[in-house]
Amino acid sequence: MQNFVFRGILTEANLEEDGWIPPHDPVGKVGERTGINLEDFSLQIRNQALRMAEVYTFFFSFENSVRELVESRLREALGSQWWDNGVPQAVRKKVDLRRDKEKANRWHQARGGSDIYYADFGDLSRVIISNWELFEDLFPAQDWISSRLDDLEMSRNVIAHNGILADVEVNRIELYLRDWLEQVG
Repeated sequence: MQNFVFRGILTEANLEEDGWIPPHDPVGKVGERTGINLEDFSLQIRNQALRMAEVYTFFFSFENSVRELVESRLREALGSQWWDNGVPQAVRKKVDLRRDKEKANRWHQARGGSDIYYADFGDLSRVIISNWELFEDLFPAQDWISSRLDDLEMSRNVIAHNGILADVEVNRIELYLRDWLEQVG
């Protein structure tokens, strides 16, 4: 289905580029809200943005659901001291540095209300594994969680830095997200 949709988008883009159909803003009302005309960017860039917007949306949802799960399980088991007692020292130290940098730049919006949003995506598997007794009912093994999150972190970094993922990488994300949803519910 996804390949069909992407082929349709590319076909439409090619028809638009060849003058068969009038150009349009591929991302909807973005230009109206910001005053930026997306047609000032090349058709290739706009089409890549459209393709990656869907991938970003799924990954955003996945990553933040992992963060919510980790915080929820730790908070339930450890109470208000979940961060200090449930998160490895190295992760807490990295988060403290990020929070300090953010405090120095008060003009910029904060990442989130919870420390978990300052942790790297890759750190989430370390937190889960270091508290395995709180998560073992959800996952078949520690290496299941670490291998999937480590693999996904590479794709996540491409997405986060506005790169374009190959279809095989998008397919891997879809597969792992399905695995996660089946496993965690």
